[in-house]
Amino acid sequence: MAPTPTCVLLTRGVSPGFAAAQRTEDDGGAPLSASAASAEHEKLVDKLRPHAGRVVSIDADDKHPDCVFVEDCVVALPSRGFFACNPHVTRRGEVAAVVGAAMGVSWPDVGPMFLRGLASERDGERIEGGDVLYVSGGRDTAHHYLVGVGNRSNAAGADALRTALRKCAVAAGALYEPMEESTLFLVHEVDLSGTGWLHLKSALTWAPNVGFVASDPACPVLERALACLDGCEDTAVNRIRDPAVIVPKHCPNVLALPGDVIFTHPNASEAIRARGAERGVVVVDAEQPELARADGALTCCAVVLDPDFRWGPNY
Repeated sequence: MAPTPTCVLLTRGVSPGFAAAQRTEDDGGAPLSASAASAEHEKLVDKLRPHAGRVVSIDADDKHPDCVFVEDCVVALPSRGFFACNPHVTRRGEVAAVVGAAMGVSWPDVGPMFLRGLASERDGERIEGGDVLYVSGGRDTAHHYLVGVGNRSNAAGADALRTALRKCAVAAGALYEPMEESTLFLVHEVDLSGTGWLHLKSALTWAPNVGFVASDPACPVLERALACLDGCEDTAVNRIRDPAVIVPKHCPNVLALPGDVIFTHPNASEAIRARGAERGVVVVDAEQPELARADGALTCCAVVLDPDFRWGPNY
């Protein structure tokens, strides 16, 4: 019998004003439809529920057309920590509600979530969760965070995440002499300049026991991400030395949940299932065509808060 899921997923409803959501390009079709986006988002949440202990749905905000893309507001950290982002100026009003929802999450046996840091608008720290890609480490470094810089996030934002991880580790009692900070985590900056991608996770994602997922083996973002991890330990879980799983264009975004469950676009599921089959990976098809028209992907619509996400290596 499979264990009962304990993770909490933060989601948010589709704004009635979704038609005004930001788009990198106009597809020439009909205006964005809030009703169509809401219907497909509800279907996604229904598919997510069996794989989570709880789903927390934050009310939509009619003043923020992009509010359904909840991942841009916060980033999960080990030991029940999280980091508050400072997204694009048009989206900064979305953050408070998501932070409040995260702070309200608690588990009877382990305790609550903790806000461990935030990016500062005053200090010019720009960062969105869509640019933050977690990759499991090994004995050399337990946790890697790749941050796409040059478009919606910058180096100062990446440094704010480093500071938050440091505070999180200290608060959890994990950072102590003579252990080096790099044994616990590394934050790598991936240059997105000249690539045309809105976010890092628009170009590639990563999942345990599968590795990187991209739509082109020669993708410059993939090449730059791999260069950041050059010399880091590859493991059976992170598979960072394996060739990336190549999937059709517009399908490289996968949402990984605890228990080796991976949500993916149907056009990518066969390749991902083939890679993860020998390690028991479960693949769930999910498609969001209307949200995709507003540059939305699977990871955009859920933040995974896992009480079992700890400082120790996972290899």
